[in-house]
Amino acid sequence: MKKTLVLSILISAAFALQAQSLIGNQLKSKEAVIMYLVEQEKLAHDFYRSLDTMWVTDIFNRLANEEFEHVGKLSAVAAELMISVPNHFNEYPAGQFIDSKLRHLYAELMIAANFSLEDAYRTCANLEERKMYDLKMALKEPNFELENLTYKALLIGSEDNFKAFIRALNEMESSYAPVWLTPSEFEALTKNILANDAWQSFNSNAKSQNRIGLF
Repeated sequence: MKKTLVLSILISAAFALQAQSLIGNQLKSKEAVIMYLVEQEKLAHDFYRSLDTMWVTDIFNRLANEEFEHVGKLSAVAAELMISVPNHFNEYPAGQFIDSKLRHLYAELMIAANFSLEDAYRTCANLEERKMYDLKMALKEPNFELENLTYKALLIGSEDNFKAFIRALNEMESSYAPVWLTPSEFEALTKNILANDAWQSFNSNAKSQNRIGLF
Protein backbone atom coordinates (compact mmCIF):
# COMPACT_ATOMS: atom_id res chain seq x y z
CA MET A 1 0.00 0.00 0.00
CA LYS A 2 2.80 2.43 0.92
CA LYS A 3 4.67 1.70 -2.30
CA THR A 4 1.50 2.24 -4.35
CA LEU A 5 0.90 5.58 -2.62
CA VAL A 6 4.45 6.76 -3.31
CA LEU A 7 4.19 5.79 -6.97
CA SER A 8 0.85 7.57 -7.28
CA ILE A 9 2.31 10.75 -5.79
CA LEU A 10 5.27 10.71 -8.17
CA ILE A 11 3.09 10.03 -11.20
CA SER A 12 0.62 12.74 -10.17
CA ALA A 13 3.48 15.20 -9.85
CA ALA A 14 4.53 14.49 -13.42
CA PHE A 15 0.98 14.77 -14.70
CA ALA A 16 0.45 18.09 -12.90
CA LEU A 17 3.48 19.66 -14.54
CA GLN A 18 2.56 22.39 -17.03
CA ALA A 19 -1.14 22.08 -16.24
CA GLN A 20 -1.98 24.76 -18.78
CA SER A 21 -0.84 25.23 -22.35
CA LEU A 22 1.90 27.77 -22.95
CA ILE A 23 0.42 28.55 -26.36
CA GLY A 24 -1.45 31.84 -26.34
CA ASN A 25 -0.13 32.56 -22.86
CA GLN A 26 3.65 32.63 -22.69
CA LEU A 27 4.17 31.67 -26.33
CA LYS A 28 2.65 34.50 -28.32
CA SER A 29 4.64 34.63 -31.57
CA LYS A 30 4.16 32.21 -34.46
CA GLU A 31 7.86 31.35 -34.31
CA ALA A 32 7.64 30.45 -30.61
CA VAL A 33 4.54 28.30 -31.10
CA ILE A 34 6.00 26.29 -33.99
CA MET A 35 9.32 25.85 -32.19
CA TYR A 36 7.50 24.59 -29.10
CA LEU A 37 5.38 22.14 -31.10
CA VAL A 38 8.47 20.83 -32.92
CA GLU A 39 10.21 20.25 -29.60
CA GLN A 40 7.10 18.66 -28.11
CA GLU A 41 7.02 16.14 -30.96
CA LYS A 42 10.74 15.48 -30.44
CA LEU A 43 10.02 14.94 -26.75
CA ALA A 44 7.40 12.35 -27.66
CA HIS A 45 9.86 10.68 -30.05
CA ASP A 46 12.64 10.55 -27.46
CA PHE A 47 10.24 9.35 -24.77
CA TYR A 48 8.76 6.53 -26.83
CA ARG A 49 12.20 5.51 -28.08
CA SER A 50 13.41 5.26 -24.48
CA LEU A 51 10.35 3.24 -23.45
CA ASP A 52 11.04 0.87 -26.34
CA THR A 53 14.34 -0.03 -24.65
CA MET A 54 12.61 -0.53 -21.29
CA TRP A 55 9.51 -2.61 -22.03
CA VAL A 56 8.80 -5.64 -24.23
CA THR A 57 6.08 -4.25 -26.51
CA ASP A 58 6.07 -3.02 -30.09
CA ILE A 59 3.85 0.04 -29.74
CA PHE A 60 6.60 2.35 -28.49
CA ASN A 61 8.82 1.76 -31.52
CA ARG A 62 5.93 2.42 -33.88
CA LEU A 63 5.02 5.62 -32.09
CA ALA A 64 8.62 6.83 -32.02
CA ASN A 65 8.79 6.43 -35.80
CA GLU A 66 5.54 8.35 -36.13
CA GLU A 67 6.79 11.19 -33.96
CA PHE A 68 9.97 11.40 -36.04
CA GLU A 69 7.79 12.06 -39.07
CA HIS A 70 5.80 14.68 -37.15
CA VAL A 71 8.95 16.63 -36.34
CA GLY A 72 9.75 16.65 -40.05
CA LYS A 73 6.26 17.83 -41.00
CA LEU A 74 6.33 20.69 -38.51
CA SER A 75 9.83 21.66 -39.58
CA ALA A 76 8.60 21.77 -43.18
CA VAL A 77 5.76 24.08 -42.13
CA ALA A 78 8.29 26.31 -40.39
CA ALA A 79 10.44 26.40 -43.53
CA GLU A 80 7.43 27.45 -45.65
CA LEU A 81 6.87 30.33 -43.20
CA MET A 82 10.56 31.30 -43.34
CA ILE A 83 11.03 30.28 -39.69
CA SER A 84 14.40 28.78 -38.83
CA VAL A 85 14.13 25.57 -36.82
CA PRO A 86 17.26 23.67 -35.70
CA ASN A 87 17.75 20.11 -36.86
CA HIS A 88 16.92 18.74 -33.44
CA PHE A 89 17.95 15.16 -34.08
CA ASN A 90 21.44 16.31 -35.09
CA GLU A 91 21.94 19.23 -32.71
CA TYR A 92 20.22 17.93 -29.56
CA PRO A 93 20.64 14.40 -28.17
CA ALA A 94 17.75 12.41 -26.75
CA GLY A 95 16.07 14.17 -23.85
CA GLN A 96 17.63 17.54 -24.65
CA PHE A 97 15.53 20.53 -25.74
CA ILE A 98 15.83 24.28 -26.08
CA ASP A 99 12.79 24.80 -23.86
CA SER A 100 13.75 24.21 -20.22
CA LYS A 101 10.16 23.25 -19.31
CA LEU A 102 10.26 20.42 -21.84
CA ARG A 103 13.60 19.22 -20.45
CA HIS A 104 12.01 19.05 -17.02
CA LEU A 105 8.86 17.41 -18.37
CA TYR A 106 10.88 14.71 -20.12
CA ALA A 107 12.66 13.82 -16.89
CA GLU A 108 9.38 13.68 -14.96
CA LEU A 109 7.68 11.49 -17.55
CA MET A 110 10.61 9.09 -17.58
CA ILE A 111 10.29 8.68 -13.82
CA ALA A 112 6.53 8.16 -14.02
CA ALA A 113 6.81 5.52 -16.77
CA ASN A 114 9.55 3.55 -15.03
CA PHE A 115 7.54 1.60 -12.44
CA SER A 116 5.45 -0.77 -14.55
CA LEU A 117 4.11 -1.23 -18.06
CA GLU A 118 0.75 -0.06 -16.76
CA ASP A 119 2.33 3.17 -15.51
CA ALA A 120 4.12 3.55 -18.84
CA TYR A 121 0.83 3.30 -20.72
CA ARG A 122 -0.81 5.76 -18.35
CA THR A 123 2.06 8.23 -18.72
CA CYS A 124 1.90 7.92 -22.51
CA ALA A 125 -1.84 8.60 -22.45
CA ASN A 126 -1.13 11.70 -20.41
CA LEU A 127 1.47 12.89 -22.91
CA GLU A 128 -0.91 12.40 -25.83
CA GLU A 129 -3.63 14.22 -23.90
CA ARG A 130 -1.20 17.08 -23.28
CA LYS A 131 -0.33 17.21 -26.99
CA MET A 132 -4.02 17.29 -27.95
CA TYR A 133 -4.59 20.23 -25.63
CA ASP A 134 -1.65 22.20 -27.03
CA LEU A 135 -2.63 21.50 -30.64
CA LYS A 136 -6.17 22.72 -29.94
CA MET A 137 -4.71 25.89 -28.48
CA ALA A 138 -2.50 26.31 -31.55
CA LEU A 139 -5.56 25.96 -33.79
CA LYS A 140 -7.17 28.90 -31.99
CA GLU A 141 -4.33 31.20 -33.06
CA PRO A 142 -4.34 33.14 -36.37
CA ASN A 143 -2.81 30.61 -38.77
CA PHE A 144 -2.23 30.03 -42.44
CA GLU A 145 -4.06 27.11 -44.06
CA LEU A 146 -0.91 24.97 -44.10
CA GLU A 147 -0.53 25.37 -40.34
CA ASN A 148 -4.15 24.50 -39.63
CA LEU A 149 -4.07 21.42 -41.86
CA THR A 150 -0.88 20.18 -40.19
CA TYR A 151 -2.12 20.82 -36.66
CA LYS A 152 -5.43 19.07 -37.40
CA ALA A 153 -3.61 16.03 -38.81
CA LEU A 154 -1.36 15.85 -35.74
CA LEU A 155 -4.40 16.21 -33.49
CA ILE A 156 -6.11 13.23 -35.13
CA GLY A 157 -2.93 11.21 -34.67
CA SER A 158 -2.73 12.08 -30.99
CA GLU A 159 -6.37 11.18 -30.49
CA ASP A 160 -5.78 7.75 -32.06
CA ASN A 161 -2.67 7.17 -29.92
CA PHE A 162 -4.50 8.28 -26.80
CA LYS A 163 -7.33 5.83 -27.48
CA ALA A 164 -4.82 3.04 -28.06
CA PHE A 165 -3.29 3.59 -24.63
CA ILE A 166 -6.69 3.83 -22.96
CA ARG A 167 -7.66 0.55 -24.60
CA ALA A 168 -4.42 -1.04 -23.36
CA LEU A 169 -5.19 0.14 -19.84
CA ASN A 170 -8.74 -1.20 -20.13
CA GLU A 171 -7.35 -4.59 -21.11
CA MET A 172 -5.25 -4.48 -17.93
CA GLU A 173 -8.45 -3.68 -16.02
CA SER A 174 -6.91 -0.33 -15.13
CA SER A 175 -8.37 3.16 -15.37
CA TYR A 176 -7.23 6.59 -16.47
CA ALA A 177 -8.24 9.99 -15.11
CA PRO A 178 -7.98 12.80 -17.69
CA VAL A 179 -6.07 15.95 -16.80
CA TRP A 180 -6.55 18.27 -19.78
CA LEU A 181 -9.65 16.79 -21.40
CA THR A 182 -13.03 17.70 -19.96
CA PRO A 183 -15.16 14.76 -18.77
CA SER A 184 -17.37 15.12 -21.86
CA GLU A 185 -14.38 15.23 -24.21
CA PHE A 186 -12.87 12.17 -22.55
CA GLU A 187 -16.13 10.26 -22.81
CA ALA A 188 -16.58 11.20 -26.46
CA LEU A 189 -13.09 9.93 -27.30
CA THR A 190 -13.20 6.71 -25.32
CA LYS A 191 -16.79 5.47 -25.09
CA ASN A 192 -16.64 3.52 -28.35
CA ILE A 193 -13.12 2.12 -28.14
CA LEU A 194 -13.13 -1.24 -29.91
CA ALA A 195 -10.55 -3.96 -30.32
CA ASN A 196 -9.77 -2.78 -33.86
CA ASP A 197 -9.88 0.94 -33.05
CA ALA A 198 -6.57 2.65 -33.85
CA TRP A 199 -3.30 0.69 -34.00
CA GLN A 200 -5.14 -2.26 -35.48
CA SER A 201 -2.14 -4.56 -35.09
CA PHE A 202 -1.74 -3.72 -31.42
CA ASN A 203 -1.93 -7.24 -30.00
CA SER A 204 -2.09 -7.23 -26.20
CA ASN A 205 -1.56 -10.99 -26.11
CA ALA A 206 1.92 -10.48 -27.52
CA LYS A 207 2.89 -7.94 -24.90
CA SER A 208 4.91 -8.59 -21.82
CA GLN A 209 5.53 -6.64 -18.65
CA ASN A 210 9.14 -7.82 -18.56
CA ARG A 211 11.76 -5.13 -18.28
CA ILE A 212 14.66 -4.68 -20.69
CA GLY A 213 18.10 -3.63 -19.51
CA LEU A 214 18.90 -1.94 -16.22
CA PHE A 215 16.99 1.35 -16.36
